Amino acid sequence: MLKLNYTDCGLFLEQVEASLDALAKPSLWEFATQRVMLAIYAGEPLHMEPGRAAFLVSASAPEVKKLQGVLQADTTQTVTIESVDDSFVEVSLKGTWIAKSINAEAGTLVAALSDESEKLVCQLWRLTQYQSVLAA
Repeated sequence: MLKLNYTDCGLFLEQVEASLDALAKPSLWEFATQRVMLAIYAGEPLHMEPGRAAFLVSASAPEVKKLQGVLQADTTQTVTIESVDDSFVEVSLKGTWIAKSINAEAGTLVAALSDESEKLVCQLWRLTQYQSVLAA
């Protein structure tokens, strides 16, 4: 399972180690239930809804072609790749958005993917972080 955390400092992707079998809908519901209980105990508001998260990567990254190949056999469309221009593609993930309010700019998107898709998405996100450091 992937957790994409949006904060004031940027986007952070975290891979939650578990097998795909453990990530069936009940497991996602368990995660959501735990998050709801935490909000109740902390007295914090909580908003959950279906959502999407996206990030840009270099179109020439080898992992892009690998992920496109894996996604051809995936009918869930949890992950999509769209061309932005000649240099970049957008990797978009469909999942559950969890935040303090409906208008919150900071929050977490949780998405369950196949093991191979998850690995490739993580590699692509790490590549964006590496490229950001080099560009700075």
